[in-house]
Amino acid sequence: MAFTAWETYVEDRVCEALAARLGSEGEGPSARFVQRRLDEELKKFNNPNAEKTKKLFQEFLEIDVTTSWKWNQYDAAKVKTTLDTLIAKRGAAVHRSLPKRGGPPAPHLVTKEELKKAIGFLKSLVEATEKAL
Repeated sequence: MAFTAWETYVEDRVCEALAARLGSEGEGPSARFVQRRLDEELKKFNNPNAEKTKKLFQEFLEIDVTTSWKWNQYDAAKVKTTLDTLIAKRGAAVHRSLPKRGGPPAPHLVTKEELKKAIGFLKSLVEATEKAL
């Protein structure tokens, strides 16, 4: 759920920032074209790792948000790696195979402590992204 929230945040934030940039031109043919392109791109936008997120913001807002992804013990490279690792782990959790009936239960893929850290990471990532915008 935390990464669904991240995906929703990225999508909504790009839409909001684009609407603000288009301003009064929002009803013109160029603005409608850009909005349609964004809508098409968002239909394909899932598992928002660092590269996909960077590309979306760059393509529609001409901002590399990843350069602002820095805080405490995290530099931009570590943030990108951490985000990509967590997105991959989310995919593994969503698509994991279930144990055979009567077999031992599978160990939890994500511990409570890992979840707390991931949520804290995402909060900091949103704050850093906001600074970029």
